[in-house]
Amino acid sequence: MRARLMRPQSACPATAAQGVTSWLIPTEMRLAGRAGGRLLRRCTTLWTSHRLSQDSLLPRPGGERAEPSIRTGTSMIHAVFRDHLLFLALAITVTLAAGVLAYGVAARNVDRQPAVLYGLWASSTVGPVLLTTWGGSGIATLQCTINPAYVQAFATTQGQLNVALFVPFGLLAVLATRRILLSAALGALFTAAVETAQATLPLVSRLCDTDDLVTNAVGALIGVGIGAAVCRAARHGSPLSSRAVKRSVFGGAVISLVIAATWVTVIEPVRAVFPMPVPPASPEQVRALRAELERAFGETYTIETATFFNNVDGSSTVSAVLPGGTAEMTWPDREKFTVHFSPTNPGEGEGTYAYRIPGTSRPVRTSGQAQQVATRFAESYAPWALRDSEAGVRQARSTVEDSGWIVEWRRQRNDILMPMRFGLLIEPSGRIGALLARDVDDPKLPPVAVTENTAWNAFATHHQVRPAKGERRTAVLLAERQESAWRVYWRLTAAYDDTLLSATVDAASGIVAESSASQASEGLPSMDEMEGF
Repeated sequence: MRARLMRPQSACPATAAQGVTSWLIPTEMRLAGRAGGRLLRRCTTLWTSHRLSQDSLLPRPGGERAEPSIRTGTSMIHAVFRDHLLFLALAITVTLAAGVLAYGVAARNVDRQPAVLYGLWASSTVGPVLLTTWGGSGIATLQCTINPAYVQAFATTQGQLNVALFVPFGLLAVLATRRILLSAALGALFTAAVETAQATLPLVSRLCDTDDLVTNAVGALIGVGIGAAVCRAARHGSPLSSRAVKRSVFGGAVISLVIAATWVTVIEPVRAVFPMPVPPASPEQVRALRAELERAFGETYTIETATFFNNVDGSSTVSAVLPGGTAEMTWPDREKFTVHFSPTNPGEGEGTYAYRIPGTSRPVRTSGQAQQVATRFAESYAPWALRDSEAGVRQARSTVEDSGWIVEWRRQRNDILMPMRFGLLIEPSGRIGALLARDVDDPKLPPVAVTENTAWNAFATHHQVRPAKGERRTAVLLAERQESAWRVYWRLTAAYDDTLLSATVDAASGIVAESSASQASEGLPSMDEMEGF
């Protein structure tokens, strides 16, 4: 059994939220590859800053205080479904249709009232199936995370929603069959089947873990308990026939054997390991990060504390939480400095956290205007980025509508992308939503011995795909540092059906250094997006 770092199961006060970014990212970088890890770092830092700024118990205008449990639950539901209203409408339609169909079948054999209960029971089965199997990666992981501290799952919003989702199933199972033990067994079997499907079926593949299994099963059992109390209080109706019970028991036994065999032969259990507390940064590290923030943003942001993560597989980092954002610096080289703010979304009534450049920020409507704003900021903060470099502007891709433009300066030598990098996310308001600065001199590099075609062949062999198939993105030669030595790599990305494959191929040896696979739901990302800007 392998070990996997587990997400925190507690609420998110400041210290816990800071820890999320620090412990989660390096592990996921090792699991999914550097490109996936950097994208995960971006998502996690934004989630952390959003939780600190939006869900904390801070006074709001008018003296109100936030209600974290209710707000967090509704925010989670809204965040999941606001861009997938078509799926939500389809799921509701299918759920209702399943109930109507079940009612029609049952009405031929039983009275109207029991038939209605069977219809509702069918809907309470189809609904959770659609919600718990939708939005998977499309890649069967064949793994399930085993969390020994199962009680902690009930303290999270996700765990509580899982419980509530399966209560109707248990309740309606008892009301329809009036068989308590049978309903309890069916509830446990149902939740086990859902988690097994999440781990093994590519079409529904999601993260399988025992937290979901336990909370879902408890929800079904709570529903069974409520149903038993209702049946005792209202003594009417007849229980499911003994013949039907025997058929159900036989069918359940067969399904149980299939699930058990799948877990024994196919699914790999991965033990959840909770992270150690993240140590605070030293006074020297805090001063260094504070000085860089002051150099970039003046006295707008001040920090008194920070966290330090000693990454054994790469650069260590010093990070701090800002109002609505995060700042991070690599250590001890101080080579890379990044800042991310929660995106401005006026339609959600959220605050504005992006940085306003004094005397420069103004509404921008075109990429050219965004570049003008970014250039003025770069001239004062990062003049080194403007020397012998080329600026590129592209529309930012985000779940927030009209996120703005990414303006970035990179330098090439002999068709090799150098490590120097400076980029800004300019929002339509002219504010800075994100900053990435890496001031590195052009390194001395080994000669390139592997052609692009050879690199693609290595890519295809590694991923076990046909070289001529797939939608390829333009290959990029770039310089990267590995264990203090600079190397040249081919960065390759291609979409095969619904799967996005990427690989980093050593341009001197032809060896695949890193690779990853993910669902290609958003189309091919640019190389810069893969690097996590």
